Amino acid sequence: MLQSRITFTYGLALNLGLVLAGSVMLSPLSALAAPDPIFAPMLEEISASALANNPLRLPAVVPTDVELYPFVIETDTVIMLRLDTAPNCTADDCFGIAIATTHAENLNWPPTRDSLISVDLGNGVQGYNYPGTNGVVGSVEWIQDDSFYSLGYKTDLFTAEEALAMATSMVSEPPISRMP
Repeated sequence: MLQSRITFTYGLALNLGLVLAGSVMLSPLSALAAPDPIFAPMLEEISASALANNPLRLPAVVPTDVELYPFVIETDTVIMLRLDTAPNCTADDCFGIAIATTHAENLNWPPTRDSLISVDLGNGVQGYNYPGTNGVVGSVEWIQDDSFYSLGYKTDLFTAEEALAMATSMVSEPPISRMP
């Protein structure tokens, strides 16, 4: 087992064990969420790169007047979609949102960071909100259907309330996933 660290930005990170394995066969989509139109150009790429048995949920609305540019980052065990303020820019100054998912089995749950607020995201899902402060990253994290989800957001672009609304819509949307 090889240890890997996927860092969103500003210290928001997932520590995961990656198991080196053979290729994964892709099968037809089992469900397609109704995400915000900002994701429309990326739906085919997101669906093609979605991890086997690791669904991705997307928010129905991304409440911003800032133009955001989505792209996908994936490993053997994580899929992350970033929405940045400039195309092809992964610098911290360009960060807008990071949506990530992985299997929940090896995570330390619930999280233990300071300043976490327990939140009800609906559908019987309890999450945790780290509201952050001006100019840094806040996050909303939860486990649903044996998958861990994290929505990291730049606090000078989105409020904690907007992030919670996005997370709540993600919980209620059907996932984009692969059939087993």
